Amino acid sequence: MLDLSRASLDCSLLFLAILSFVTAVLTARILPAPHRIDRPASEEPYELLGALAASVAIPAVLSARLVDLAPVLVLVLSVAAVLCYFVPRLSLPGVLSLSAQGVALLVAPIWGVLFVVEAGLPGWLESGALAAIALGMVASAVGLLASFAREAVLTHEAWRLPTRAPAAPQLSRRSKVSLHLCCYAEPPEVVKATMDCLAALDYSDFEVLVCDNNTKDERLWRPLEAHCAVLNRRLGREVFRFFHVAPLAGAKAGALNFLLKRMAPDAEIVGVIDADYQSRKDFLARLVPFFADPELGYIQTPHDYRAYDHSAYLTACHWEYMPTNKVDYPGVSEYGGAFTIGTMCLLRAEALRRAGGWAEWCLTEDSEVSVRIRAAGYRGLYFGETFGAGLIPETFDDYRKQRFRWTAGPVQQLRRHWRLFLPAPLAPRLPGWSKLLEVTRCMTPLLSLAGLAFGALATVGAALVVASGHAAAIDVPDIAWLLLPVGFATWIVRTVHRYRLSGCTDPRDMLRGEIARASLDYVVLTAGVAGLSKRPLAWRRTPKFAVRSAGETPFAVARSETVAGSVCLTLALLAGLGASRLGGEFALFTGLGLITMALRFFCAPLMVALGIGHVERMAATLAPEPQPLAA
Repeated sequence: MLDLSRASLDCSLLFLAILSFVTAVLTARILPAPHRIDRPASEEPYELLGALAASVAIPAVLSARLVDLAPVLVLVLSVAAVLCYFVPRLSLPGVLSLSAQGVALLVAPIWGVLFVVEAGLPGWLESGALAAIALGMVASAVGLLASFAREAVLTHEAWRLPTRAPAAPQLSRRSKVSLHLCCYAEPPEVVKATMDCLAALDYSDFEVLVCDNNTKDERLWRPLEAHCAVLNRRLGREVFRFFHVAPLAGAKAGALNFLLKRMAPDAEIVGVIDADYQSRKDFLARLVPFFADPELGYIQTPHDYRAYDHSAYLTACHWEYMPTNKVDYPGVSEYGGAFTIGTMCLLRAEALRRAGGWAEWCLTEDSEVSVRIRAAGYRGLYFGETFGAGLIPETFDDYRKQRFRWTAGPVQQLRRHWRLFLPAPLAPRLPGWSKLLEVTRCMTPLLSLAGLAFGALATVGAALVVASGHAAAIDVPDIAWLLLPVGFATWIVRTVHRYRLSGCTDPRDMLRGEIARASLDYVVLTAGVAGLSKRPLAWRRTPKFAVRSAGETPFAVARSETVAGSVCLTLALLAGLGASRLGGEFALFTGLGLITMALRFFCAPLMVALGIGHVERMAATLAPEPQPLAA
């Protein structure tokens, strides 16, 4: 009979936490690169026995009752058997990891309900806490399903879709490609370098349409017009066509729609290249052949960046970007939800037209179009291999604005297209897990904000009830203090492994990447809310000029994050001062959570300081050397 006592559940939770840690270590050991398992299958039995023995040992010693672990062990092995049978593409560590997460989804809410009931809280607070547990269980279940696809690189050893583009084949016929390069007030030398790379593509049948929209300063767009003529003379035919259009509504989407109407009528494939992205020569030769499949609507390759390793600020930004592009998105593609993320992507012209072109109402027109292309009956592919690299925003403020746009845009998509994500037959079918993956992607900032709000309300409510004498001081269960270090160790192993799979091997760069990620917490939360607004949100380009405002300081630029971090520190201090009323353990637990949040918010002014230092060094490097005075 299943023992639902707190002691038995404590042991079960600790077992699941240690199993998650062990499987993270095993995954890091056998997976040195995406899509490559580096160990013989004959070692799997030893992995299984070792993982289970290590996970059982510590809880068994602490509880002194091995029987307490029997139910959870049976559950884990049962779930693992089901996964092995129905999803044979999983690696053994992947099976164990997903089994542990699935069983934890059952055990943790039961533990939470018992804790709330035994805490002796007032009826209204107890009801609210139980409701929060129920909602959290539902959100966690949906998140676990989505992570099954998103983290496939970490858990799968066999793949249904191609994971890389083969060497360029010799084709009797090559589809014509129309490459669209849009720019607004960009440094001419940056755009000319992009055009030079396109001119050197190892592909015979393509054109490049350059559209400068709304730039008032002729010194920025006239050189591009002249460079198109230079490249055409060099190539011996008209490949580049230049357009300067002002006024033109719709920002980048408006410019892309403008070019869509003026591209060569026989072009079958449309490519989108950002103004700062320098493409590899084999970009078209290796990817266009996939469009021989008439159901393929688009191919996306990663955002990647260059000219960053000389700067701590740019390095932090670069490695914050990469795990999502190199680890998460390939898994999403495997399950039918390949996202388009703008530059370095190819789209079937017919599919793009059937979908209605580019959405000028959306902040992320590049991401939104893939939803309508899939709804039109096509599918997409995402490859983790880099085919081009661009420039990182030179200041934290621009980096933050870019992330605001990338976060608010998908929320806008969900608000506009939610009917498409309803289950069939209420909505058309979409490939694979597209509906689930799109909804969870768009909802992530809102769910994070909701979880933060629920946690804050629960903590404040419990503190007020205890401080007013309506409930006894809350005693944090001993298991919580054991789960914290195990969970933290698991997070470190998984995070380091994700960076290594992305190409980062220096622990200092990994730390910089995590600082950059934490610095965006506040803007991600606010962008999620902004995306719900029906009012049009201003589309802001990412500048390529490094300009620092006079008198700019880290705390002034990151004012909101600084205030949020200060509030968290103040609340942590109040929790410490009220330890005698609240209970020492509850005050310490609450204080640690608040201090962690404060440190994450304070990463924003730290990134601003790194950015200011970067801009100042750039300015000093570019400053003209003083000339000696004439005699």
